[in-house]
Amino acid sequence: MSYSYHLHHVNSHQLNHYIHHQQLPQSQKSATISTTSHTIPRFYNKKLRALLPFLLLLLCLYKTATIFLTTEINQAELEAHALAYHKSTQFNPKNIALDLYNYVIEQQHSLESKIGDSRGIYFHWDDWVDLSASNHLLNKAKLASPSGTYCEPSLVKYGSVSGHKLEGYETKIQRGAVNLYCSHPLPQRIVIATDESLIEVPVIGKKRFGNHKTVPVKSDQLVNKMKQLHQTANANFTRKPIVDLQKQVAIEPDDFIFKPDVEIFGLQEKLNNQTITPEELEYLEFLEYSNNHLVDHTDRYFKYAWIYTDMLQGKSHHIAYPFFKRYISDRERQSVMHHIIRAWFQFAEVNGFASWINHGSLLGWAFNGLNMPWDTDIDVQMPIAQLDRMARNFNRTLVMENPRYGNGRYWLEVAPTYIRQGNGRSFIDARFIDIQSGLYIDISALSHTEVPPPTDKDGKLADLSTMSVHCKNWNWHSLDELLPIRHTYFEGASVYIPKKVKEPLKHKYGAKALTNYHFHNHNYQSDISLWVNDQVCANPPFSKTRSRFNKYHQLTKKGACNSKVLQDEYNIVKECTQRHHELNQDLDSPKFYDITTMGDLPIFRKDAWDYYYEINHHLANNDNWYIRKEIIKPGL
Repeated sequence: MSYSYHLHHVNSHQLNHYIHHQQLPQSQKSATISTTSHTIPRFYNKKLRALLPFLLLLLCLYKTATIFLTTEINQAELEAHALAYHKSTQFNPKNIALDLYNYVIEQQHSLESKIGDSRGIYFHWDDWVDLSASNHLLNKAKLASPSGTYCEPSLVKYGSVSGHKLEGYETKIQRGAVNLYCSHPLPQRIVIATDESLIEVPVIGKKRFGNHKTVPVKSDQLVNKMKQLHQTANANFTRKPIVDLQKQVAIEPDDFIFKPDVEIFGLQEKLNNQTITPEELEYLEFLEYSNNHLVDHTDRYFKYAWIYTDMLQGKSHHIAYPFFKRYISDRERQSVMHHIIRAWFQFAEVNGFASWINHGSLLGWAFNGLNMPWDTDIDVQMPIAQLDRMARNFNRTLVMENPRYGNGRYWLEVAPTYIRQGNGRSFIDARFIDIQSGLYIDISALSHTEVPPPTDKDGKLADLSTMSVHCKNWNWHSLDELLPIRHTYFEGASVYIPKKVKEPLKHKYGAKALTNYHFHNHNYQSDISLWVNDQVCANPPFSKTRSRFNKYHQLTKKGACNSKVLQDEYNIVKECTQRHHELNQDLDSPKFYDITTMGDLPIFRKDAWDYYYEINHHLANNDNWYIRKEIIKPGL
């Protein structure tokens, strides 16, 4: 018998075993076969059969949970929920603004004044943030203490649980509201933005007034009151004129160096010599406590709402706790970002703080001058020494948006761990938070430290002009690529960006960062300069020979992939993108322009509160977010 046909299917060991087996006596072969037959496992083992249904059930539960936790919430459902939420509440952010404006306009303040006295105003979060969803928990406290200055210990304890505790959606909302009502820190001051200046009003204590008014306050009322503020001269309030951003800013390299040990030593010498001021003593105590007890041991300072049903999608992971009240739709988020970026750079410029956008926000700017539609925040950087100065002078400040443009109220808070690297958990140094939505600008300080960069910067690390700096999340930059920071337009507003853009973005996001037109379930359609969700249309609907626009240069419905939302988005962004492409054909070498002559573009997105109010009260004839509010220059 020939076996050559089967040799390529077996190895030499198998072949030798087979030949040996053929040479055995019959009795031994039988014994061998009999022995091996008892070692073969049976699939229909009783234990396995008993476990099989249980395993199948676990698999089904896993698949069901995965689908539930990863399925995106429909955007229309989110906006419908927001409309229902706004309809169910009587909260109006304009009410307390009117009271504050009237207070500032008054020339004489008595100690009996409702909202404040000659020193400043009283403040309670219940007047400034809509906490009505938790009234069933707060009503007892309001009855016991109408001024809101007292909460029972059990209620304080309920609101003091960390935002990172894994809980249900409703529980997290209620716990955040109780935290704000009972124990959240008060602002040190409120900054009122007008057409001409920023006015600082001190906060002197905690007192609640109630947000309800018989007749709803309108935006026109606030604008008229704001105009009166220009004619009011009161020495109790600091006024700083609004100024344009500069063409470029040359930041001193020393601003990227901050050594808390050196600062502490210098202040201790003043203390020993009895020449220390009360402000310096307070600063010394803060530095010593942070340096010795916080930086190396504390958990992440800025919290977000950690929710069972949101663990995988993370819709709440970019909403600041305790300001979380609901999930935010994409278009509402874009509106908040459109407004908040103007407020931040105006505040920073007036007060002399240099900052610039970077990372994902800068990548969005590179494509079309806008934040990317899926980006949940804005990334801003600044030098560590300037952030230290900002912390000393403006930590826990509430900034009010100019009422011409919207109802934004922005909470500036600096983490007490900013002074050095520490354990690395708190890598965000400050936030500028929209208190109605919880959305924010992340602010990171850049420092030059003793830690060497991952790659040598041309061997010139000893030269301060080319030294390397990094944030607490270990994003590295050379000062050559950053400085001087330069002016540009982002979301139509004046901002600063680094000197160099292309190479740093490629280094962080890859060589194709500026040419990859497909990302995050979106595709970039260059003829309309928009990132479009793939579910709307994965490619432009028409070829180059057939236009998406009518004779009036308007995007047609078919040209917008039959999407009214895309039509609205195009109307919102077209002037911003046109200006961006006109000025930035070379991202590193912009075309010359005069900032004063060109000016900021109008506000193109409705304020979120106004948007929902107008629809609920039948004041709008469509559900578009587009609006056009011209920016008023100081002195006009």
